[in-house]
Amino acid sequence: MQLPKQYTYLEDDLQQIDHLLLEKLSKVEDPIRTASIQLVTSGGKRTRPLLCMISSYFGERSQAKPYQLAAVLELIHMSSLIHDDIIDHAPLRRGVTTIHELYNNQSATFMGDYLFAQGLELMAEIRNVRAHQIFSETLRKLSIGELEQLENRYQINRSLKSYLRKNRNKTARLIAVSCQLGALATHATESIQQTLYWFGYYLGMSYQIIDDILDFTDRNQKLGKLNGQDLAEGYLTLPTLLAIKDKKLYDKVQSHFHQLSNGQTVELKTTIDEIKQTGAIEMSYQFSQWYLNQAMKKVNQLPNQVEKQLLLQMIGYLGKRNY
Repeated sequence: MQLPKQYTYLEDDLQQIDHLLLEKLSKVEDPIRTASIQLVTSGGKRTRPLLCMISSYFGERSQAKPYQLAAVLELIHMSSLIHDDIIDHAPLRRGVTTIHELYNNQSATFMGDYLFAQGLELMAEIRNVRAHQIFSETLRKLSIGELEQLENRYQINRSLKSYLRKNRNKTARLIAVSCQLGALATHATESIQQTLYWFGYYLGMSYQIIDDILDFTDRNQKLGKLNGQDLAEGYLTLPTLLAIKDKKLYDKVQSHFHQLSNGQTVELKTTIDEIKQTGAIEMSYQFSQWYLNQAMKKVNQLPNQVEKQLLLQMIGYLGKRNY
């Protein structure tokens, strides 16, 4: 997201976070150093650090800025990206060759583990018991979300409830906590911390649904993925869950999953086209918009200051996101 001119101080904040990340990661040996710096400089949106910094301005502005905390959140996110790309067999991320493609799955796994450990090391320097409690609980839920996704692979009878629970644990919680911890770091009131947490939660739920929608569109190529990649990997996301209410599509996807789980190659283009023709994409956008509307309600509860308007702009940006 391109920040408006009145928020240039946040650009400075993000540069400080990038500087901290590069300083930490430049000291490690290759190939971890090269791979890590690639992730830092590859043009990611920095959603979590940005939300952490924005939220910090709802506390006491005289407090030290939580650069270190924001860097921790980005390291954990970067680690999860490496592991996700391995699981998804993704050849590209943001148009750049993924780490496991450059090296191999085993090396990439260790690199992801290193970034995770580096995040924990940085977190250990932050002397705030409450922040540690929130952070550790989030990592526990993140792991549960990853495992739940893996366990549900090739399962046709997955419920909408389990899909949303996976999104909550795997995506929404880390975004929610990015907001909460930013406010906590600058001693914002408990009420503001909770409001920002729920804003981040609803934003994160919408964010993941949009990602799942983009998997079925040509614009998905901007993400460095093939159309229908989730379906090809055996994952039921919201568009497919809604589409397979049609019995013929249900049987077809069930057959695909059976073949894919047995290592067979399946042509999915026709099925993807049929899913799109059911109106499932449009219904999925309605789900996403509901979460964005809830996020907007939370923002409207925040004090009237310039950062509040930026959060509203972020909601509008996410509603139009096409990559």
